[in-house]
Amino acid sequence: MRLSRSKVNLFIECPLCFWLDQRSKVKRPSGPPFSLNVAVDHLLKNEFDRSRGRGVPERLARENLSFVPTKHPSLERWRENFKGDTRLYKGIEFFGAIDDLWHDMFGVHYVVDYKATSKADEVSLDADWQIAYKRQVEFYQWLLRGNSLEVSNQAWFVYANGIKDDGPFDDQLVFKTKLISYSGDTSWIEPTLDLLIECLASESPPSASEDCSYCQYVAKRRISDTQSVPDYQPVVVKVRLPTKAVRKANKDAERDFALEILGMSPDQRCQMDDLVTKVIKKNGGRITMPNKKRVLEVIYALQEAGKIRLQNGMAILVSTL
Repeated sequence: MRLSRSKVNLFIECPLCFWLDQRSKVKRPSGPPFSLNVAVDHLLKNEFDRSRGRGVPERLARENLSFVPTKHPSLERWRENFKGDTRLYKGIEFFGAIDDLWHDMFGVHYVVDYKATSKADEVSLDADWQIAYKRQVEFYQWLLRGNSLEVSNQAWFVYANGIKDDGPFDDQLVFKTKLISYSGDTSWIEPTLDLLIECLASESPPSASEDCSYCQYVAKRRISDTQSVPDYQPVVVKVRLPTKAVRKANKDAERDFALEILGMSPDQRCQMDDLVTKVIKKNGGRITMPNKKRVLEVIYALQEAGKIRLQNGMAILVSTL
């Protein structure tokens, strides 16, 4: 079994959503793709790839940093979505795709993550929701250490901020990019994975997280649906009858119709073909071969029961007097 870093984050956000995703294949609604962020990610990779394994990139040199983008034989796979870097833990293969990897003169490696946004304020990692960013690089650190790499607790974010000003567009979007250092702590990972595996093995769903907006929406929707039905309006319950029950009900009705039609005839008799047609129409059906066959079976059953007599193509009602 394989689980991505994003599934681990889903478990942290809400165990119920994770359980439904994995056990019942009920997934959260997906949001729109952030195509601009993907473009910035691609361009930053191109920039750092020019210096990969050769020297300090100009962007880092301007910040008095001496890191070199790592040239590793597995780097392309580690950066590829749905493949990424992997680590086996208690029978489950966990994986995640990193953005980049740098190293220093001592051979120590640093996880690097690219981010893009557009805001008036200076970019930072201070917002509560950015805890997911921090967990992300910490998980990558844990994965890479499983590949016998010496990985520093220090991670780096290359954070590109699109500038909105009064100048013309001219098919160019200007970014101000900031390098942000973060000291990671991976001590939470394995205890969390233990709880995740326990949740995964459970036959019954866990409780929802109190701050899960998806579960809150479902709960509010249920309350709204209940309150939207007025007291004076009956609730219509649609019941689909089994096919066998429908067929029996049809035959019972058609038997009564056949006896009624014969009883209303002047001499209490009718041509077989006419009787079959009249019974089908009275029952609201169409003149089809399956319907004709069923009505004929009803007529023959009436003959066996002694209700009617068949003679020379005629159905004759047997007098009960």
